[in-house]
Amino acid sequence: MTVQASTSSGLTGHKPIGRDIFSGLIFLVLGLVLLAFGVHAFEQYPVLWPFTADQLHWWHTVPLAITCLATCYQTRYPLAVYWVITGVLIIDMTMGMHLAVLLVWGNAVYNTARYTPGRILRWSLAVIGLVIFVWIIALTGDLARGVGGIFQVVVVALISLWWGSEVRGGYERAEVERLKSLAARRREELERQELLRRQRADFAAQLHDTISSHLSTIALYTTGALDMPREAEKDRKVLSEIRHAALAALTDMRELIDVLRTFTTTDDPTQLASNDPVSFDELLARLRSAGLELSVTGEPVDSINRLEPTSARLVTQVVQEALTNAYKHGDGTASLDVAVDQDVMICSIKNPMPSTDSDRDTQIPAGLSGGIGLGSMAAAVDDLGGCFTAGVHSDNGNRCWKISVELPITPSHQDYARTVGTNPKE
Repeated sequence: MTVQASTSSGLTGHKPIGRDIFSGLIFLVLGLVLLAFGVHAFEQYPVLWPFTADQLHWWHTVPLAITCLATCYQTRYPLAVYWVITGVLIIDMTMGMHLAVLLVWGNAVYNTARYTPGRILRWSLAVIGLVIFVWIIALTGDLARGVGGIFQVVVVALISLWWGSEVRGGYERAEVERLKSLAARRREELERQELLRRQRADFAAQLHDTISSHLSTIALYTTGALDMPREAEKDRKVLSEIRHAALAALTDMRELIDVLRTFTTTDDPTQLASNDPVSFDELLARLRSAGLELSVTGEPVDSINRLEPTSARLVTQVVQEALTNAYKHGDGTASLDVAVDQDVMICSIKNPMPSTDSDRDTQIPAGLSGGIGLGSMAAAVDDLGGCFTAGVHSDNGNRCWKISVELPITPSHQDYARTVGTNPKE
């Protein structure tokens, strides 16, 4: 199973637009409540309009509405929204800055600090603070009034900047830890693959020695039988030992081939499904034309098409191999059942076991025999988060061979696959 990143950085994962709109509505309602309760603009800021502060009271709803509208885009364009709201804040300052607009501006500072590096933001805040201080001093000549005005803006700016920077720092630290964890998992995966390669090589070497021993036994028996005079009883015993050694060698050879097929050079069982098999309809047509009596229940094509592409190719290959074996080793009949139960696709292939005296001369259609062992099938299904079972079952008193594959519609890549039974025909 390959290592894949399972989380994404919070720095790039912006909130949905619905939350931005909700934030804008909250600030709009809060500002209207403040205005309705008679909260006036700050006295430290001189009014440049030819009206009194009471006459301009409800006019603060205009910059408030504009800033709340810009807030609806705050996480997609944080820096642009910050400049827009800052410009509206300066316009509101000419009417006497109101707390409702200042709160929206503080929220813009927070989002900019959270989603951007913040260097431009810090310089802009310093310049804005200096301009406000000089502007108040130049128009009023009152130093205390200038200090009071700049203090209100600086407090809101510093709190918002600190808060946004802390949130961004938390995301950055989490991302660093995620990358470290991913690198550690990759190292573990490489070590696991190396261990599997060594185990495979050791097992292959042991099986090679065993097979060589069986072949040496066969050679010794045949040499002795050829050098000695012919005796029916003795020759029969020698042939029996030769047959026993040959069958043992074939069994060990099958185990060796299964080991080499199960673990590929990349130790990725999903490589089994990477080859493009014949289409599902063409597969069934070829087997039927070759003489296999096949009964199909359910809607296999529609059910398999609901799987992920890799899972769909794997199921097609498993069905191909199972039906080919049923045609080659069975009595010429098989049944295929494909169904979807909630979020799981269940595919079952069943064929009666042939009688011991059956001697069918079958020829596999071209392009159907894939030579895939049960170990390879189980490993591939396991990697895609499915269940694989195979074995002999009883069907109304008759022995039959059954292969079943269960795969989730959306693979979870969890290790819960179960392999049951071994195919005596493989």
